[in-house]
Amino acid sequence: MTITLVIPLTSHWQHVHADWWQDDQGNDIHRAEIDGVTLYHCHFAGSPLPWDAVATSLDEAMAIASRARARPAHDALIPDLAR
Repeated sequence: MTITLVIPLTSHWQHVHADWWQDDQGNDIHRAEIDGVTLYHCHFAGSPLPWDAVATSLDEAMAIASRARARPAHDALIPDLAR
């Protein structure tokens, strides 16, 4: 009998600069304050876009990057209306 454990991949994020985080997969998160509102721009590794998603908290941005990594690269650029 074979038992298979499915363990979700977790990113290892490092705080590169005051407003910049990067995970071990090459995804970036940049914090920007626009009109008094703090936003987190996510750039997925290998994407030609300047940013692929925007979040309102660092935790949300990290979760978005983790979900994008779990899907094939071409699917990460297609909006998921169920989210």
